[in-house]
Amino acid sequence: MISMGKEKKLWIELCIRSERSVEDVLADFLVSELGRGVVIEDVPGNEELVRIKAYLSREDLESGALRAIETYIEELAAIHPDIQITFEEEKIIEEDWHDKWKEYFKPLRIGRRIVVKPTWEQYVPQVDEVVIEIDPGRVFGVGSHPSTRLILEKLEELAGQGLLDSASVLDVGTGSGILAICAAKLGAKNVIAVDNDPDAVEIARANASLNHVHDRIYVSTTPVWNVEGPFDIVLANIDRDTLLVLSKDISKQVARRGRLILSGILDDQAAAVSEAYCSLGLKMMCKRPDRKDSRWVLLEFQNSSGLICPSF
Repeated sequence: MISMGKEKKLWIELCIRSERSVEDVLADFLVSELGRGVVIEDVPGNEELVRIKAYLSREDLESGALRAIETYIEELAAIHPDIQITFEEEKIIEEDWHDKWKEYFKPLRIGRRIVVKPTWEQYVPQVDEVVIEIDPGRVFGVGSHPSTRLILEKLEELAGQGLLDSASVLDVGTGSGILAICAAKLGAKNVIAVDNDPDAVEIARANASLNHVHDRIYVSTTPVWNVEGPFDIVLANIDRDTLLVLSKDISKQVARRGRLILSGILDDQAAAVSEAYCSLGLKMMCKRPDRKDSRWVLLEFQNSSGLICPSF
Protein backbone atom coordinates (compact mmCIF):
# COMPACT_ATOMS: atom_id res chain seq x y z
CA MET A 1 0.00 0.00 0.00
CA ILE A 2 1.31 3.42 -0.89
CA SER A 3 2.77 5.15 2.13
CA MET A 4 1.45 8.52 3.36
CA GLY A 5 3.60 9.06 6.40
CA LYS A 6 3.36 6.72 9.34
CA GLU A 7 -0.37 6.29 9.60
CA LYS A 8 -2.15 6.76 6.29
CA LYS A 9 -1.87 4.34 3.39
CA LEU A 10 -3.37 4.39 -0.06
CA TRP A 11 -4.89 1.86 -2.40
CA ILE A 12 -5.48 2.35 -6.10
CA GLU A 13 -9.08 1.80 -7.17
CA LEU A 14 -9.14 0.64 -10.79
CA CYS A 15 -12.58 1.12 -12.33
CA ILE A 16 -13.16 -0.62 -15.66
CA ARG A 17 -16.27 0.16 -17.69
CA SER A 18 -17.05 -2.52 -20.24
CA GLU A 19 -19.76 -4.35 -22.11
CA ARG A 20 -21.23 -7.44 -20.40
CA SER A 21 -19.87 -9.74 -23.10
CA VAL A 22 -16.35 -9.39 -21.67
CA GLU A 23 -17.34 -9.05 -18.01
CA ASP A 24 -16.29 -12.61 -17.08
CA VAL A 25 -12.88 -12.59 -18.76
CA LEU A 26 -12.04 -9.22 -17.23
CA ALA A 27 -13.17 -10.21 -13.73
CA ASP A 28 -11.41 -13.59 -13.91
CA PHE A 29 -8.15 -11.93 -15.01
CA LEU A 30 -8.31 -9.37 -12.19
CA VAL A 31 -9.01 -12.00 -9.52
CA SER A 32 -6.20 -14.19 -10.87
CA GLU A 33 -3.72 -11.30 -11.09
CA LEU A 34 -4.48 -9.74 -7.70
CA GLY A 35 -5.60 -12.74 -5.63
CA ARG A 36 -8.63 -10.89 -4.26
CA GLY A 37 -12.22 -10.28 -5.24
CA VAL A 38 -13.62 -7.48 -7.38
CA VAL A 39 -16.80 -5.41 -7.26
CA ILE A 40 -19.16 -5.64 -10.25
CA GLU A 41 -22.02 -3.17 -10.55
CA ASP A 42 -24.57 -2.20 -13.18
CA VAL A 43 -24.30 1.08 -15.10
CA PRO A 44 -27.56 3.00 -14.50
CA GLY A 45 -29.52 3.50 -17.67
CA ASN A 46 -27.54 1.00 -19.74
CA GLU A 47 -28.18 -2.73 -19.27
CA GLU A 48 -25.34 -3.66 -21.65
CA LEU A 49 -22.58 -2.04 -19.58
CA VAL A 50 -21.00 -2.91 -16.21
CA ARG A 51 -18.40 -1.36 -13.95
CA ILE A 52 -15.73 -3.64 -12.51
CA LYS A 53 -13.73 -2.26 -9.59
CA ALA A 54 -10.46 -3.75 -8.36
CA TYR A 55 -8.17 -2.51 -5.60
CA LEU A 56 -4.37 -2.56 -5.85
CA SER A 57 -1.92 -2.31 -2.96
CA ARG A 58 1.62 -0.98 -2.99
CA GLU A 59 2.86 -4.54 -3.37
CA ASP A 60 0.68 -4.96 -6.44
CA LEU A 61 2.16 -1.84 -7.99
CA GLU A 62 5.71 -2.90 -7.20
CA SER A 63 5.12 -6.31 -8.79
CA GLY A 64 3.92 -4.72 -12.03
CA ALA A 65 0.31 -5.85 -11.61
CA LEU A 66 -1.16 -2.52 -12.66
CA ARG A 67 0.82 -2.46 -15.90
CA ALA A 68 -0.11 -6.10 -16.56
CA ILE A 69 -3.79 -5.23 -16.13
CA GLU A 70 -3.52 -2.17 -18.36
CA THR A 71 -1.77 -4.25 -21.04
CA TYR A 72 -4.45 -6.95 -20.82
CA ILE A 73 -7.22 -4.36 -21.23
CA GLU A 74 -5.45 -2.80 -24.21
CA GLU A 75 -4.99 -6.21 -25.86
CA LEU A 76 -8.62 -7.16 -25.17
CA ALA A 77 -9.78 -3.89 -26.72
CA ALA A 78 -7.62 -4.55 -29.78
CA ILE A 79 -9.10 -8.04 -30.19
CA HIS A 80 -12.65 -6.67 -29.80
CA PRO A 81 -12.56 -3.23 -31.47
CA ASP A 82 -16.36 -2.97 -31.49
CA ILE A 83 -16.59 -3.41 -27.69
CA GLN A 84 -16.37 -0.45 -25.35
CA ILE A 85 -13.69 -0.90 -22.67
CA THR A 86 -12.47 2.09 -20.67
CA PHE A 87 -10.77 2.40 -17.29
CA GLU A 88 -9.69 5.01 -14.79
CA GLU A 89 -7.66 5.00 -11.59
CA GLU A 90 -8.32 6.71 -8.27
CA LYS A 91 -6.35 6.86 -5.03
CA ILE A 92 -8.24 5.78 -1.91
CA ILE A 93 -7.08 6.25 1.68
CA GLU A 94 -7.11 2.89 3.46
CA GLU A 95 -9.20 4.25 6.31
CA ASP A 96 -12.00 4.79 3.76
CA TRP A 97 -11.81 1.16 2.55
CA HIS A 98 -14.77 -0.02 4.60
CA ASP A 99 -16.89 2.88 3.41
CA LYS A 100 -16.34 1.65 -0.14
CA TRP A 101 -17.51 -1.86 0.81
CA LYS A 102 -20.55 -0.47 2.61
CA GLU A 103 -21.89 0.80 -0.71
CA TYR A 104 -22.23 -2.76 -2.03
CA PHE A 105 -22.55 -5.12 0.94
CA LYS A 106 -26.10 -5.49 2.32
CA PRO A 107 -27.76 -8.39 4.21
CA LEU A 108 -28.01 -11.34 1.83
CA ARG A 109 -30.19 -14.45 2.15
CA ILE A 110 -28.61 -17.65 0.83
CA GLY A 111 -30.48 -20.92 0.68
CA ARG A 112 -33.37 -21.38 3.08
CA ARG A 113 -31.80 -20.44 6.42
CA ILE A 114 -28.52 -18.60 5.90
CA VAL A 115 -28.29 -14.81 6.07
CA VAL A 116 -24.96 -13.06 5.57
CA LYS A 117 -24.84 -9.52 6.91
CA PRO A 118 -22.15 -6.87 7.29
CA THR A 119 -21.32 -5.72 10.79
CA TRP A 120 -22.63 -2.22 10.10
CA GLU A 121 -26.16 -3.33 9.08
CA GLN A 122 -29.00 -4.08 11.50
CA TYR A 123 -30.92 -7.32 10.97
CA VAL A 124 -33.58 -9.07 13.05
CA PRO A 125 -33.34 -12.84 12.40
CA GLN A 126 -36.38 -15.00 11.90
CA VAL A 127 -36.86 -18.35 13.61
CA ASP A 128 -34.29 -20.97 12.47
CA GLU A 129 -32.21 -18.48 10.48
CA VAL A 130 -28.43 -18.78 10.71
CA VAL A 131 -26.97 -15.27 10.64
CA ILE A 132 -23.31 -14.83 9.72
CA GLU A 133 -21.78 -11.44 10.42
CA ILE A 134 -18.86 -10.58 8.17
CA ASP A 135 -16.41 -7.70 8.03
CA PRO A 136 -14.62 -8.49 4.75
CA GLY A 137 -11.65 -6.21 5.34
CA ARG A 138 -9.44 -6.55 2.29
CA VAL A 139 -10.22 -10.16 1.39
CA PHE A 140 -12.64 -12.13 -0.73
CA GLY A 141 -15.77 -13.75 0.69
CA VAL A 142 -19.04 -12.04 1.53
CA GLY A 143 -21.35 -14.65 0.02
CA SER A 144 -22.40 -12.70 -3.07
CA HIS A 145 -20.15 -14.50 -5.55
CA PRO A 146 -21.67 -17.67 -7.10
CA SER A 147 -18.71 -19.82 -5.99
CA THR A 148 -19.18 -18.85 -2.33
CA ARG A 149 -22.96 -19.08 -2.53
CA LEU A 150 -22.74 -22.62 -3.92
CA ILE A 151 -20.76 -23.91 -0.93
CA LEU A 152 -22.94 -22.10 1.61
CA GLU A 153 -26.02 -23.74 0.09
CA LYS A 154 -24.27 -27.13 0.09
CA LEU A 155 -23.34 -26.71 3.77
CA GLU A 156 -26.98 -26.02 4.57
CA GLU A 157 -27.93 -29.18 2.67
CA LEU A 158 -25.32 -31.29 4.48
CA ALA A 159 -26.55 -29.93 7.81
CA GLY A 160 -30.10 -30.93 6.89
CA GLN A 161 -28.83 -34.48 6.28
CA GLY A 162 -27.11 -34.53 9.67
CA LEU A 163 -23.65 -34.75 8.08
CA LEU A 164 -22.33 -31.65 9.84
CA ASP A 165 -23.31 -32.75 13.34
CA SER A 166 -20.04 -33.04 15.31
CA ALA A 167 -18.10 -33.19 12.03
CA SER A 168 -14.50 -32.11 11.52
CA VAL A 169 -14.08 -29.58 8.68
CA LEU A 170 -11.13 -28.20 6.72
CA ASP A 171 -11.58 -24.93 4.82
CA VAL A 172 -8.78 -24.43 2.28
CA GLY A 173 -8.30 -20.80 1.20
CA THR A 174 -10.63 -19.43 3.88
CA GLY A 175 -10.52 -15.74 2.89
CA SER A 176 -12.91 -13.88 5.19
CA GLY A 177 -13.67 -17.14 7.01
CA ILE A 178 -17.30 -17.17 5.87
CA LEU A 179 -17.40 -20.90 4.98
CA ALA A 180 -15.65 -21.97 8.18
CA ILE A 181 -18.03 -19.85 10.25
CA CYS A 182 -21.06 -21.25 8.44
CA ALA A 183 -19.88 -24.83 9.03
CA ALA A 184 -19.40 -24.15 12.74
CA LYS A 185 -22.78 -22.46 13.10
CA LEU A 186 -24.47 -25.39 11.34
CA GLY A 187 -23.04 -27.93 13.78
CA ALA A 188 -19.41 -28.75 12.95
CA LYS A 189 -17.45 -29.75 16.04
CA ASN A 190 -14.11 -28.29 14.94
CA VAL A 191 -12.98 -26.39 11.86
CA ILE A 192 -9.46 -25.81 10.59
CA ALA A 193 -9.28 -22.81 8.22
CA VAL A 194 -6.09 -22.10 6.27
CA ASP A 195 -5.00 -19.34 3.90
CA ASN A 196 -1.61 -18.29 2.57
CA ASP A 197 -2.51 -14.60 3.04
CA PRO A 198 -1.69 -13.37 6.58
CA ASP A 199 -4.26 -10.56 6.19
CA ALA A 200 -6.95 -13.14 5.45
CA VAL A 201 -5.98 -15.16 8.54
CA GLU A 202 -6.24 -12.08 10.73
CA ILE A 203 -9.61 -11.12 9.28
CA ALA A 204 -11.00 -14.68 9.46
CA ARG A 205 -10.02 -14.91 13.13
CA ALA A 206 -11.76 -11.62 13.86
CA ASN A 207 -14.90 -12.77 12.03
CA ALA A 208 -14.91 -16.08 13.93
CA SER A 209 -14.84 -14.14 17.21
CA LEU A 210 -17.53 -11.79 15.96
CA ASN A 211 -19.77 -14.82 15.34
CA HIS A 212 -18.89 -16.46 18.69
CA VAL A 213 -17.47 -19.62 17.08
CA HIS A 214 -13.78 -18.87 17.71
CA ASP A 215 -13.65 -21.76 20.18
CA ARG A 216 -14.33 -24.20 17.30
CA ILE A 217 -12.35 -22.57 14.49
CA TYR A 218 -8.55 -22.56 14.25
CA VAL A 219 -7.18 -20.26 11.53
CA SER A 220 -3.58 -20.27 10.28
CA THR A 221 -1.25 -19.93 7.29
CA THR A 222 -0.30 -23.62 7.58
CA PRO A 223 -0.01 -25.15 4.07
CA VAL A 224 -2.71 -27.72 3.37
CA TRP A 225 -0.10 -30.50 3.08
CA ASN A 226 1.06 -29.79 6.65
CA VAL A 227 -2.39 -29.79 8.23
CA GLU A 228 -3.07 -32.79 10.47
CA GLY A 229 -6.11 -34.60 9.10
CA PRO A 230 -8.09 -36.25 7.72
CA PHE A 231 -11.45 -34.47 7.97
CA ASP A 232 -15.09 -35.45 7.56
CA ILE A 233 -15.68 -32.52 5.23
CA VAL A 234 -13.13 -30.57 3.18
CA LEU A 235 -14.05 -27.29 1.50
CA ALA A 236 -12.03 -25.45 -1.15
CA ASN A 237 -13.33 -22.36 -2.91
CA ILE A 238 -10.29 -21.47 -4.99
CA ASP A 239 -9.42 -21.15 -8.65
CA ARG A 240 -9.15 -24.08 -11.07
CA ASP A 241 -5.37 -23.96 -11.44
CA THR A 242 -4.76 -24.03 -7.68
CA LEU A 243 -7.26 -26.87 -7.27
CA LEU A 244 -5.31 -28.89 -9.83
CA VAL A 245 -1.90 -28.11 -8.33
CA LEU A 246 -3.10 -29.04 -4.81
CA SER A 247 -5.27 -32.01 -5.84
CA LYS A 248 -3.10 -34.64 -4.13
CA ASP A 249 -2.68 -32.61 -0.94
CA ILE A 250 -6.38 -31.75 -0.70
CA SER A 251 -7.53 -35.30 -1.49
CA LYS A 252 -5.37 -36.75 1.30
CA GLN A 253 -7.26 -34.62 3.81
CA VAL A 254 -10.62 -36.29 3.07
CA ALA A 255 -11.46 -39.00 5.61
CA ARG A 256 -12.83 -42.38 4.59
CA ARG A 257 -16.47 -41.79 3.52
CA GLY A 258 -15.78 -38.06 3.96
CA ARG A 259 -16.95 -35.36 1.54
CA LEU A 260 -14.92 -32.95 -0.58
CA ILE A 261 -16.68 -29.80 -1.81
CA LEU A 262 -14.93 -27.78 -4.53
CA SER A 263 -15.96 -24.43 -5.96
CA GLY A 264 -14.41 -21.50 -7.82
CA ILE A 265 -14.84 -23.53 -11.03
CA LEU A 266 -16.40 -22.50 -14.33
CA ASP A 267 -18.52 -25.07 -16.14
CA ASP A 268 -15.97 -25.64 -18.90
CA GLN A 269 -13.28 -26.30 -16.27
CA ALA A 270 -15.27 -28.93 -14.37
CA ALA A 271 -14.21 -31.97 -16.42
CA ALA A 272 -10.49 -31.37 -15.87
CA VAL A 273 -10.94 -30.83 -12.13
CA SER A 274 -13.20 -33.88 -11.80
CA GLU A 275 -10.77 -36.09 -13.68
CA ALA A 276 -7.87 -35.00 -11.47
CA TYR A 277 -9.67 -35.77 -8.20
CA CYS A 278 -11.33 -38.98 -9.38
CA SER A 279 -7.92 -40.28 -10.46
CA LEU A 280 -6.91 -40.00 -6.81
CA GLY A 281 -9.67 -42.38 -5.68
CA LEU A 282 -12.51 -39.96 -4.97
CA LYS A 283 -16.02 -40.68 -6.18
CA MET A 284 -17.90 -37.95 -8.02
CA MET A 285 -21.20 -37.31 -6.21
CA CYS A 286 -22.59 -34.34 -8.10
CA LYS A 287 -21.92 -31.35 -10.28
CA ARG A 288 -24.19 -28.45 -9.43
CA PRO A 289 -24.52 -25.13 -11.28
CA ASP A 290 -25.32 -21.93 -9.44
CA ARG A 291 -29.01 -21.09 -9.61
CA LYS A 292 -28.41 -17.49 -10.66
CA ASP A 293 -25.30 -17.90 -12.80
CA SER A 294 -24.97 -21.36 -14.32
CA ARG A 295 -21.48 -20.63 -15.61
CA TRP A 296 -20.19 -21.39 -12.09
CA VAL A 297 -20.41 -24.93 -10.72
CA LEU A 298 -19.78 -26.86 -7.51
CA LEU A 299 -18.26 -30.36 -7.51
CA GLU A 300 -18.88 -32.81 -4.66
CA PHE A 301 -16.82 -35.95 -4.08
CA GLN A 302 -16.72 -38.76 -1.55
CA ASN A 303 -13.66 -40.71 -0.47
CA SER A 304 -14.40 -44.09 -2.02
CA SER A 305 -11.16 -45.35 -3.59
CA GLY A 306 -11.18 -47.17 -6.90
CA LEU A 307 -14.51 -45.88 -8.19
CA ILE A 308 -14.73 -44.47 -11.70
CA CYS A 309 -15.62 -40.85 -12.25
CA PRO A 310 -18.62 -40.19 -14.49
CA SER A 311 -18.00 -38.18 -17.66
CA PHE A 312 -19.76 -34.91 -18.43
